[in-house]
Amino acid sequence: MRTTVLGAGVTGLTTATALADAGHDVTIVARETHETTVSLVAAAVWTMTSAEPFEATRRWALASHHRFATIAGQAGAGVTRMLHRELEREPPAPSWWEGTPYVRRLTFDELPDGYGGGFLIDGFVVEPPRYLAWLRSRLDERGVTVELGEVTDLADVDGELVVNCTGLGAAELAADDGLFPIRGQVVAVANPGIDVSTSDESDPSRIAYAYPRTDEVVLGGTRQIGAGDVEPDDAETDRILADVAVLEPRLQGQEVFAVRVGLRPGRAEVRLELDRLTDGRALIHNYGHAGAGYILSWGCALDVVDLAGRHAE
Repeated sequence: MRTTVLGAGVTGLTTATALADAGHDVTIVARETHETTVSLVAAAVWTMTSAEPFEATRRWALASHHRFATIAGQAGAGVTRMLHRELEREPPAPSWWEGTPYVRRLTFDELPDGYGGGFLIDGFVVEPPRYLAWLRSRLDERGVTVELGEVTDLADVDGELVVNCTGLGAAELAADDGLFPIRGQVVAVANPGIDVSTSDESDPSRIAYAYPRTDEVVLGGTRQIGAGDVEPDDAETDRILADVAVLEPRLQGQEVFAVRVGLRPGRAEVRLELDRLTDGRALIHNYGHAGAGYILSWGCALDVVDLAGRHAE
């Protein structure tokens, strides 16, 4: 089936890869390459998520965990298995995540001073520059091309099937007024030897996390709903550095490599559904993942393949 995927962020590239693996003749159309999408700025870890719709999100996240487990360790893929501590100032409520093989509650003697609970997560850290380039190389091997261009009307897109992975762009392209930006700012510093990631999201307005990568540690962060400014905020940088130094003292005084800002595609729930263009052709929407784009990427992509297959029957 001739299929056009719109968007070249992690959602678009993953969806295109899954469709190509399933035998589709895929072309990607995007207004920018993966090097300049918000996916390149993402902290990009597999961890617990509260994204909606809950039942589907759980399935998508677990499917992505399974796929990342097959990718981790492959040369150049930029995916590494990593333990992650999610700390809470107060004992957290029971979570369905504890019923998976990948999450357990921290014991009291595993908690730093000042914390009442938390979870240890068997997850993954993804390095976007390496991983997105790796996905692109797989697409090149399958003959998938990326055409740069601005799409203003879904009806004008070529293909027997069109898949909309345009993130915030879907607000205009799909006339979806439920989309909104969520501003994220992170700081990259030198890694003093940290090999376990840690986060404290007890206060949603003052998030702190440290995610180690091969050449750096990504520190965060912000989750500013409705904010659209992509310029770094020096005050936020100072706040992140101070909070993370408390969370992980070894990061105190580390050299800052970069400050990165991106706008996540926020929505009350992920939109993944079969739709129709005005001429009757099939259209599948796959966007609105907010801060869970990597966590849900493979699960959502495989559902797109399933929807496309059912459409073709």
